[in-house]
Amino acid sequence: MDLGIVREIGPQELIEHGFRAVGSRVPVRARERSPGAVTLLSTRGTSTEFAIDTAAAHPDHAVFAFIEADTLWSRLADEPWLQIDSGLVIAAPGITRGLRCQGSWHAAIAFVPRAAMASFVPALPTDAQVFPERRLLDRAMQDFIEGLLDADEQATAIERYAVEQLILEMGGAILLDRVGAVSGHGSPRAVLRDRAIAVIAQQCGDPSLTPTQVAREVQSSLRQLQLVFAEAENSVAGEIRRQRARLARSLLVDSRYDVLSIEQIAQRAGFQSPMSLRRALDEAYRTTPRALRAQRRA
Repeated sequence: MDLGIVREIGPQELIEHGFRAVGSRVPVRARERSPGAVTLLSTRGTSTEFAIDTAAAHPDHAVFAFIEADTLWSRLADEPWLQIDSGLVIAAPGITRGLRCQGSWHAAIAFVPRAAMASFVPALPTDAQVFPERRLLDRAMQDFIEGLLDADEQATAIERYAVEQLILEMGGAILLDRVGAVSGHGSPRAVLRDRAIAVIAQQCGDPSLTPTQVAREVQSSLRQLQLVFAEAENSVAGEIRRQRARLARSLLVDSRYDVLSIEQIAQRAGFQSPMSLRRALDEAYRTTPRALRAQRRA
């Protein structure tokens, strides 16, 4: 399959993505584009019921689904139908449930490698979360996905790479933005932790970044910030190391940085030495710099 084109797909291919229309008189169709490890779908219709199992269809992917419908119901297995709100659905382990759409509906969906998302937040949500209150970032991601699927032009290799990276960054940023609602129910301590993680994600390439500096950026004492991270079984220093490993990994799998040595990659990612880089990659991904580059080339 050419990863640079948009494809029109029918009911059978939708089933392969984990969406099976139940008793629909009109076959549900969709548009699909797969830039690299990311798969994007856009589909619409009226009054349709789905049996959804993306966990089986995409076992290694998280799901970001942007659903708009007149009325929605959802259920798990044989439980009663419950009415839910339209909005953003984040499902790190995938979606496994029934969905009933009444009236006109539209969905834009991104399947994103779960390993990439795990590098952004201390813990991924364990079930599908629905966020009816939309925010600027997730609306931007939805518009980006729909724009890509509305365009028929074939993407170049550089464009495919750029799209994949942008979707990964957008998905990760949404997790960072929503993690308080996912893991801390918006408590002040969770909000403080989220702000600190956002600072670290933005500044991890600075080798001088320290827990003390992060505490200063979020206007907290270091002791308070350390306690907040400890509640999530993490530490400020550990989060800095993890975010640096994420940055280094993105550089190592990017062919544009093949000209850089491992030492130069370590410096760009904020590590003091290649050895520190290797330890962090082993801790976060159970891999090495050389293995990441070899895997990408393969």
